[in-house]
Order: sequence, then structure tokens, then C-alpha cells
Amino acid sequence: MKLFVWFRKHRATINGILITLCSSLAFNTISDTHGNLFRDFTEILKQVFEFRSLSGFLIFSSLVILVLINLAFIITRAWLNKPSLSKEFPELMKKFTSPHLTDSIGNGCISWGEGKTLEICNDIIYGWNPDNVLIDKYDDAQYRFFAPEEQEKAFGSKSYHFNDRDYWNFMKSGSFKEVIRKGNNLQRFMLKSCVKNYDKNNRKILLEIGRTEWSQTSYVWDHFGKISGDETGSNDLMKEYSCGIKSGSASDPFLPNSLCMHLLIETMDNKLILSQISESKRNDNPGTWAATLGEQLELEDFTDGNNYHDHFISKWMRRAFLEEYKMDDSNYQDLVDESSLKCISVNFESDRYNFSLFCTVQVRYTFEAFCKKVKILLSTDEASKLQAITLNDIPGILLNYNNPNRRGDYHPSTYLRLLLFYMHKYGYSKAESNILKAYSSRL
Repeated sequence: MKLFVWFRKHRATINGILITLCSSLAFNTISDTHGNLFRDFTEILKQVFEFRSLSGFLIFSSLVILVLINLAFIITRAWLNKPSLSKEFPELMKKFTSPHLTDSIGNGCISWGEGKTLEICNDIIYGWNPDNVLIDKYDDAQYRFFAPEEQEKAFGSKSYHFNDRDYWNFMKSGSFKEVIRKGNNLQRFMLKSCVKNYDKNNRKILLEIGRTEWSQTSYVWDHFGKISGDETGSNDLMKEYSCGIKSGSASDPFLPNSLCMHLLIETMDNKLILSQISESKRNDNPGTWAATLGEQLELEDFTDGNNYHDHFISKWMRRAFLEEYKMDDSNYQDLVDESSLKCISVNFESDRYNFSLFCTVQVRYTFEAFCKKVKILLSTDEASKLQAITLNDIPGILLNYNNPNRRGDYHPSTYLRLLLFYMHKYGYSKAESNILKAYSSRL
């Protein structure tokens, strides 16, 4: 895999060297021959590819190498990027996925635990660059719940439709009055739709963003059982709504959500950084381990009020690092290799009805060196909440999802993050093979 990634990065340079070598030698040989190029073309061609001469040997060899390495690259890329190479793996995913998501598995949808992909990069081992993730539209009008006569048409038959009357009653509840009193009913930005364009030479993911607020997202989460803290026992209402959540125009309208970046940080020694969710975040699985951090979208991340920012996910990621690790710009420049930032997928978090961009980035240091540098910026308690795992740990962690005593070790969204990162590093084929092998060894 490392050889493939290296060759992909340097393919244009290698091809250019081989083509230049071949063409230079060919032109030199042709200029030294006698005769008319058009009348004596066959004879001149024989001289160009005269295998017993040094120039002929080099021309022939460079052409063979050029064809073989590019053919091998094309075949390997197709093999690595094929969404599913086995019949067994989709069935395995269903065993380790919440029941209300299992109907989504297949047709390019990947799921594990409480999450599923809405869109995933066709070239998963490479991912989307920051400039391939675009805000296609931003609706600055506050979200409004559908009128009663529109609900069935928009969402189909449901046992409950979200509505203004119940929303305002929710706002009057004692617990939410306290939120408003403290000024914590913050503006949020929701994903309204996502779609890929299909230009194979310039693939992009297009996002439509809308405006909502914390009270609206909390009202939605509350009705899906989030308030009970039961992360694994999905209710029937969530199953009803999950079925309609897809990408593009085929999807039901998205309910209020708070679009989040899930960022997995990899160190130079190929370790994956875990961070423990603070006990103060009582609505976000406190005490569990996440890979690595999550950050909700803010207005300044994607617009200055007049124009959308170029590479807005890079700006978003920078803010996430500055806030999570209490660092300044100089620390950020030293630690983070921003050029390594990739977006792998757009995911749906079904334990809370939310959406996220799953991204990955490398830091410039080993895990031990990274910890030394950031721990001086953090409190003692925060510094103790950093751990690391390796790629080899991922299959075992994924398989622990069905273990009631171990499932709660990790944040519900971390299972899908780890699966997607594993596929990103190894390609579908090897990732599937390794996970299936780990599963078989436990039987």
C-alpha cells in the first residue's frame, strides 16, 4: 500500500522521465539515420528499436517499464477501490450495525455501530482534497418545521412528525428554560443535502448548508431517545426516519442537525490518537474514547458574510486544533501537516440524528513527541485523556461492538470512523480480508 501511495504521488514525474528518455533517444537515433522518414519509415523504425544498440535497448526498456508500471497501477487502483470484494463482508457489517441501519447496507453504503455513510469518496485510499469539498448553497433563513398539511408529503407516513407546536412546548420545559437563561441556545449550521458530482477527472462533494439553533436540534434528539442516554437501543421512530436518509435528491428532507467534523489524527509513527470525552459533556457519551476529535461547524468557518472561504474544511480543522489543544498558530504550523488533510466521507450518526464530515490528517511528530508538545498546553486532567492505538488494533475494536461490556469504551461514532480509516489505509480488499479473518478467529 505504501508503494502504491508513493507511486500515485510521483506517477506524473516518473512517467515524464520515462517518456522524455524514450523520445529523446528516439529523436537522436532518427536524426542520425539516412533516408526519407516517410519513404523509409519501416527501416528507420527498425533502427530506433535495434535491441543490440544501447539506445535501442534503452528505448525498448523504457517503453516496457512505462506500460507495465501504469498497467499495474490501474489494476491495483481498481482492485483497492472496489467497494466490496466479498459477499461475506456486507453480511458481517449487518451483524455489527444497529438494526435500524441494516437495510441501508449495500449499494455503496458502509455502516458499523450507530453510523452509516451518506457519501464516500470513490477513491477511498486517497480521499477528497480540501478544494474538492464545496459549499454549494447556504440558506441563511432559520429552519422552520413543516406545516401539518406538508408533513406526510415531505417525510411519508411516520408515527410522529416534528412540528412547531411541540417544539415551542419543548422550549418552555424547565430544563430548556435554563439553557436559554444562560444564553446557550446557540446558532447552529445544519446539513441540508450532499451530493457528488460525477466528473471523473474532477470529483467533488457538494454540500448545502442551512441555519438552525441548539433548541431545534435538541428537540429532534430528544424525540429519538437521546435524552435517555441509551446509545444502543434505538427507538422505532429513529428506524422510521433512518430509512429515508440518503444523499442527493432521493433523500427525505433533513431535520435540524449540527454539522460536525470528525477528525482522526495520525502520527508519524502511524498511531491513531484517541481523546476521552469530558465528563462535562453529559449529552455526548462522557468518558468514552473518540478517534480523535469532533468540532461543530461555525459561520466563520465557511463564510466571511459575503463569500465562501476557499478550502473551508482546512479553516475548520485549524480552529478545531486551536480550541482542542489550546494552541496558537505557531504551535499549529509546527505540529500539523495541513497538506495531508483528506475528507473520506459524509456520515449519518443515528444515535442522535446528526451528520458529520469524516476527515483525517497527519501530524509531523510521533505520538510520544506530539504528547510532549501538547501536554504543556493542556491542564493535567486534559493531558491524561490522550491515548493511541495502531492500525492492527482496529479489527479487534470493531468486533467489540457486539460485546455489551466493551461497546461503551468508545464513542458511538468512533466505530465507523475506524472502519473507514482502515479502508482508507489498506483499500477495501485487504481491510475486508483482515476484519473477516479476525472475526473468524473469534468463532
